[in-house]
Amino acid sequence: MLRKKVIPVSSTEFELDDRSIFPHAVELEDVPSPQDFQKFYDHWFSIFEDLTDRETSDDRTSCQPA
Repeated sequence: MLRKKVIPVSSTEFELDDRSIFPHAVELEDVPSPQDFQKFYDHWFSIFEDLTDRETSDDRTSCQPA
């Protein structure tokens, strides 16, 4: 999965360089710069990527005939 670059960030949402827009779970009181928010995005991206990789690996091994 390709990582994307965060462009603008507002108190209610953020946008990626592919023009995808995502709402925040809660409204932010302090809006970080795109560069600072990128660090959070990259951190969580890697966590979800690891979870997805593990699920895919589990699916392949659990579907093997006994």
